[in-house]
Amino acid sequence: MKRKPWSLIVLALLHFFAPVGNIIANSIFANVSVATYVRALFHPDEFVRTLIFLCIPILGGILIYICKKWSYYLYLVLMIFPFTYSYMSWQSQPTIELGIYLIAFYLINLLVVGYFILPQVRQVYFDPRLRWWETKPRYKAEFETEFTWVDQKGRGEIKNLSEGGLFIETDMKLNTMGRIEIDFKYKEENYALKGEIVYTKSSGGRYGYGVSLLTTEKDLETVKRLIKAMSEQGLLITGRAPTQEDTFSYWVKRLLTQRKGWVPETDNSSKKIS
Repeated sequence: MKRKPWSLIVLALLHFFAPVGNIIANSIFANVSVATYVRALFHPDEFVRTLIFLCIPILGGILIYICKKWSYYLYLVLMIFPFTYSYMSWQSQPTIELGIYLIAFYLINLLVVGYFILPQVRQVYFDPRLRWWETKPRYKAEFETEFTWVDQKGRGEIKNLSEGGLFIETDMKLNTMGRIEIDFKYKEENYALKGEIVYTKSSGGRYGYGVSLLTTEKDLETVKRLIKAMSEQGLLITGRAPTQEDTFSYWVKRLLTQRKGWVPETDNSSKKIS
């Protein structure tokens, strides 16, 4: 599946359509028609208000959807401007009606910003491995390999490979992350790749290591040539087929029930290895 999570899509869409809500809410608050408010909003003297309440929400939605570490920080910084502007507006006209509107505005935006401060949400922006929609095509491999980790030498088997990384299994336990040099042969051609171990897992006395390849331009051409040969052999690992978990209705149901500590059961047998 290359589609991004529904949580990101919905939050981005809410930001995209937020200007419409702002226009309607402000026209009601000002007791004027929507058309009248729009004309006033686009007056040159209202440039700052237009920028903050029309452009910033849309830009915020774009940053949410991009889902990168830099877009995460930029989004949080961007949200300071509407907060500050709204507070300054209230100070210049401290009425009860404007205060109620300001409180409602703050509560909604604090809920959204608070969502992005949650560790499990922030982790998606900070850890590229969790962004499955960005992964390169992966190919099945059964390559016997020799490797050097720090000053230790070992033997193992490359289980799969992509343009950006590979997964290797071995009986040797590597205690920490670190640089690794891998040598193997495919179709009578020798390959020597360098990488960095980014995650580990163990099962049945075997240890598995995910390796992010560190490639020069020349190394990348070598990897692409290898992948082309593997592709011609039909070794592409297909992504899992869409399931109930990928539907919008499932996401809404999970969102509503998660607060009670219960998550809908799913049929894991319908999934394929990705």
